[in-house]
Amino acid sequence: MSVRAPAATVSGRRATWPAVISWALYDFAGTIFSVSILSVYFPLWLGSELGAGADTVNYAAAGSALLVLLLSPFLGAVSDLGQRRKPYLVVLVSVSVVFTALLGVSGEVAVIVALFVAANFCYQSATVFYNALLPGVSAGRGTGRVSGYGTALGYVGAIFALLFLQLFVGDASAVKELLGPLGWWIGTGAARSSNAFVPTAVLYLLFSLPAFFFVPDPKVRRPMDVRPSAVYRDVIATIRNLRSYPGAGTFIAATVLYTDAANTAVSNMALYGREVFGMSSGGIRNLLLFSTVFAIVGSAAFGHLSDRVGPKRALVVVLLLWLVAIALAAVAPGPRVLLLVGPVVGVALGATWTVSRAMLVALAPPEKTGEFFGLYNLAGRFSAVAGPALIALLLDAFGGLGAPSYRIAIGALAIVVLAGLYLLSRTPDVRPSTTPPEYHVPPDAGA
Repeated sequence: MSVRAPAATVSGRRATWPAVISWALYDFAGTIFSVSILSVYFPLWLGSELGAGADTVNYAAAGSALLVLLLSPFLGAVSDLGQRRKPYLVVLVSVSVVFTALLGVSGEVAVIVALFVAANFCYQSATVFYNALLPGVSAGRGTGRVSGYGTALGYVGAIFALLFLQLFVGDASAVKELLGPLGWWIGTGAARSSNAFVPTAVLYLLFSLPAFFFVPDPKVRRPMDVRPSAVYRDVIATIRNLRSYPGAGTFIAATVLYTDAANTAVSNMALYGREVFGMSSGGIRNLLLFSTVFAIVGSAAFGHLSDRVGPKRALVVVLLLWLVAIALAAVAPGPRVLLLVGPVVGVALGATWTVSRAMLVALAPPEKTGEFFGLYNLAGRFSAVAGPALIALLLDAFGGLGAPSYRIAIGALAIVVLAGLYLLSRTPDVRPSTTPPEYHVPPDAGA
């Protein structure tokens, strides 16, 4: 009869710079997908160029978000039970890449929506496993710093996507001629936004590859069988016992609130500028690009601040910046004030994601990092629904006031931030471990 030897414990090592850069490059890759498929080209193509309407685009986005909302904690539990993250990351990214490249193949709306839902679900789900790799890749280097590098590169990816993909959409004929036979897939008709899908898929895969090969995936406990029943029990047990993990449940509740305000403020920035101040499309685009540059700065700066003073204190500063930005936007007498608000929003936005990841790593038990990031992702999906709903209700309630109704709706986000700040104040002031982790090497079976 064969028996298992006890797991051998091996001291972890400081993460290498190739590992750190490779992990951060995935943020760059993911943001290219997000800008192209979620924010700009796919919505324009399906909703406007194909005439399916904005409602179809939003129903498709809501459907994929709902799937992620329901399954994120279970995906995290899968990675924790098996103590493997990269294989799932590789599979999910690869499937998303294939479906993204196929988006423009069919003209049937039902097929297009199905491909989009599948591509977006895989992209969003991959984020759970990507974030769960953060403790290993930041070993000995500072969780805040490494998280900040990723967030900063993500915003660089946003700028890159807006500039590079526009070549395939705005200069389709010239690019098709330049590529020759390789550009057979490029359309030069009215529905040119679909030209962005193939390069988006290629870039998403290309900049994800380093993470597949160079990012460590350490084990912190003996792997367990990954069965549906075991995954379900693990998730339910974690949710029931959240009080056993000091501050984790309170922090996740706080993230629902402040990410709600952050996402809603950013998604309404263009509409606010147009409806309240009559800004042109060019002015709005420049404001968004200007803000994104400061998001890069905020990501890196607050990553260092988080490691120096702790993620809780850094996050308090971030939420105070959100309060300042929201207040300035709500009372701004003219569009020039938004040029001041934009950089503050940019810094706060980049810092929000950077420090939040570091805070969750500090609060989550090492053996349940994936599961807690699944809950964190669930909180983000919930806030993505609640925030726009709040703004819509307020605009309906005060619609008779005209432009001031937008000021009231945006100003109300300050109350949401204050509620998040209150919950954050009730979490412990903890820091991620700076010591490289110890992990278990799966033992060989012995006779």
